[in-house]
This record gives sequence, structure tokens and C-alpha cells, in this order.
Amino acid sequence: MGADRRLTLLRHGHAHPAVDGEDRMRALTRRGAREVEEMARRLRARGWIPELILASPAARTWASAEIVARACGAGPRALRRAEALYGAEPATIWRAVAGCEPRVRHLLICGHNPGLSELASRFGPRPQARRLSTAGIASAAWNDADWAAVEPEDAASCESDDPTREPPGQDARR
Repeated sequence: MGADRRLTLLRHGHAHPAVDGEDRMRALTRRGAREVEEMARRLRARGWIPELILASPAARTWASAEIVARACGAGPRALRRAEALYGAEPATIWRAVAGCEPRVRHLLICGHNPGLSELASRFGPRPQARRLSTAGIASAAWNDADWAAVEPEDAASCESDDPTREPPGQDARR
């Protein structure tokens, strides 16, 4: 039996530098798009298809979220901008998780460091430092859980991956 709830954190792909201080407008580079496409393939291979994708409104995060939604067949209704996720700290990201609709079993949040890495570092039975690279993911699972009641440390498991690693084997486990 699979996990009752899954949260996947995805850091946006590699982006162009800011021009005139316009950080929100930074677009993905070709490399960044390829990184996210690779991670979307890996999510799909694991069967981790998000039902809802919340993304920071920054151009690079929105583009990353669109790539994942398209690759996973999530459709446009599954993709939502969340203003609060732009440069968010872990507590702000967690509020978005706790407010997730009960019908959603797999939530994917596409955002920024350092907040995503700091939150990912709290996941699991044995929390550990996790530094998400561009397009890196951390995916945690909770059993018999409700979004409003889960805590990061209560995750039954957490896996992380990034596009610089060799793709996992057929069973998609590390």
C-alpha cells in the first residue's frame, strides 16, 4: 500500500542572471529546462504524479512547474501560482502544505532556496541536511495522514534526487 500523502519539493531549474535587479523575471536557461524535464521523467517513473502543483510566481519557478505538469499529464487545473512561495521561508511553505485540500494526495511545491532546502532537511524519521540543487527534489511521504495534521518530522520516508545523479534503476529507489 502506498503512502497516504506525498509532498514533493522541487527547486526551479537553472536560470539566467537577474537583469537590472529583476529577480522575479529570471527565465530558465536551456540547461534549466533540460534539468526539470529530466526530473519530471523521474517523478513519472516513480509513479509520483502530483495532483496539485503550487508554484512561486517567479518566471523560472512557473516555467519549471509547467514542464512538470505537462510531463506528468497533470493538466492546467492542477497548476496554481502561490505568491507567498516567492523566496519563502520554511514556515511559509509549510503553511501552504497545511492548507492543502484534503482530496489532494500528492502535492508538489516548486520554489526557491534556501527555504526549500531548509524544509527538506526536516523531513523524515531521521532528519538530515538536504541541499537541493537546481531542479533537485525532496519527496516525503506520510501514512494515515491529513495535510492539516502532518509535521515535517513525522514523514515516514524521504527521498531526494537531482539531475546530476545517475538516474535510478528500474525500481526507482535510492
